[in-house]
Amino acid sequence: MSNFGYFVSRLGNHGMGRALRHRDFSLYATAGWVSNVGLWIHRTAVFWLTWEMTHSFSMLGAIAFVDGISTILVMPYAGTLSDRFNRLTLAKIVQLALICICSLTTLLSVTDMITIKVLFLLVILNGVAEGFWTPLRMTIPPSLVPKEDLPPALGVSATLFNLAQFVGPALGGIIIASLSVTHAFAFNAASYLAYLGVLFIIRFRYEEVIPHKPQGFISEFKEGLTYISRMPGLPGFLILSLGVSVFMRAYRELFAGVSDGIFNMGVEGLAILSSASGLGAMITAIYLGSFTKIPGLIKTIMAVLLISIITQLIFATTNLFWISVTCAMILSGSATYAGIAGQLLIQNTIHGSVRGRVMSIWGVILRGGPAVGAWIIGTIAGYSTLQLSLILATIAFISIWIWVLPRTKTMSKNLERSAEERETDIS
Repeated sequence: MSNFGYFVSRLGNHGMGRALRHRDFSLYATAGWVSNVGLWIHRTAVFWLTWEMTHSFSMLGAIAFVDGISTILVMPYAGTLSDRFNRLTLAKIVQLALICICSLTTLLSVTDMITIKVLFLLVILNGVAEGFWTPLRMTIPPSLVPKEDLPPALGVSATLFNLAQFVGPALGGIIIASLSVTHAFAFNAASYLAYLGVLFIIRFRYEEVIPHKPQGFISEFKEGLTYISRMPGLPGFLILSLGVSVFMRAYRELFAGVSDGIFNMGVEGLAILSSASGLGAMITAIYLGSFTKIPGLIKTIMAVLLISIITQLIFATTNLFWISVTCAMILSGSATYAGIAGQLLIQNTIHGSVRGRVMSIWGVILRGGPAVGAWIIGTIAGYSTLQLSLILATIAFISIWIWVLPRTKTMSKNLERSAEERETDIS
């Protein structure tokens, strides 16, 4: 076998290549990444449009909060639905709704009919649709690959999702600076359309939804919460993840204000900050793309978050734009690591029958946390300065990090094993 043939063979049988060799998963993962990039381009355009119309940190925080709260309010119900009905059918319906909402946003932007009140309404509609989509997006990959290829598939899914969160804003800043917010909205609509097409092509290998008599939303959601509470280490890890989302990821939603309000760099500064953030995420995502080793993840996450704490304090206190850019790159890299590793850990350790409900809670944390954090930080900044509000947010997270530190041994013991491994121990 030639060296090239050996390389191709090794790539297909190791790391993320094991997951990507399955056609349906490859199509789903690729379309999902493009769609997620489009979503974050869309959100960047919304934040820049908000800043242009109001020049208010408080309003930036409010738009982020409304976006997040409209998502997280429906997400628990959506997670229950995804454990009850055919996930692929639900996915097609939700994607069609997202296409309609984004197309309407593009049309209103073209006709210059968007006011701040109209923008809030559009954000709410999109947030509700995203709330239904998030649990579905997280629960579909395990049905597209064999059980033995699930860890690399989860690694690929988490990597691409977190990478999109940073590449999207970077590309969004470039599109807005060189074209317009309308082009950013149009890109997102096109990405949703492509995703819908893929959903009609792929087929599940097996269905994780277990047929059962519906118990009602409250009873079934309570069952998911009970599952979480009874797994040692999982509640503490979710609290840590919530702290990361609220206090250590909200800075991205405020990039428009940081660029123009602090450094007077306008949309060009937004593009630079977002691009640096994307670079940090890309480097981390490439590193984690073939990552399948679960043991030791908890300790590594804690170490990465310590780096994030130090970096955010520097980001909050510097008056030099390029130091701020460097900090944005490091912050996004550490946040990407925590997000990918955290999702890989949880997806690997939970049982498939409650996946939708548990991952809806994870989605609430991942999606709603930054929105709440941006609202809190933006509101405090409205009465003081952004720098002070970021310092206070970092101090709040330090207290959570210290609280979690003595609990990491329990977390590692219970969360770094799959549900099947724990069931084997019990039997």
